Amino acid sequence: MGLIRRVLPFAFPMGRLGVALWAWRNRDEIAGWAGYAAKAVPKLAGGDTTDVVAEGRLRMRLTSDHRTRNVDGLRVSVSDGVATLTGLVDAEVHDAALAVATNTSGITRVKDELEDLGRRGAHR
Repeated sequence: MGLIRRVLPFAFPMGRLGVALWAWRNRDEIAGWAGYAAKAVPKLAGGDTTDVVAEGRLRMRLTSDHRTRNVDGLRVSVSDGVATLTGLVDAEVHDAALAVATNTSGITRVKDELEDLGRRGAHR
C-alpha cells in the first residue's frame, strides 16, 4: 500500500483542485455512468447480464466517439437487446449516436427517440 501512495502522485500528477475541475467539466458524463451503475446492480443481482453488458459497451463506444462524448441531452438505455436513444441533440450527434448504436455488439435493434435541435426550433 505504501508503494501505491508513493507512485500515485507521479502517475497522476493532479491535485484535489485538478480533480475537482475535471469532475465539474465531466459532471454529465459522470452522472450518466453513475446512473448506469445504479440501474445495473439489481439487474446483475437478478442474473441479467446481457443487457448490462450491452449498455456498458454502447456507453463506452459513445464516450469514445468525439462526436457523442459529453453531449448534454443524450440518454441511453438497453432492454432486451433494444437500445433506446432519447434526448434533444444536434443533427450531427443524432446521426453519430445512431451509427454507433447500430454497430454495437449486443444491440439487436435501435429505438430512435432523439429530437434534433434544429428541427425543434423550426416547429415553433
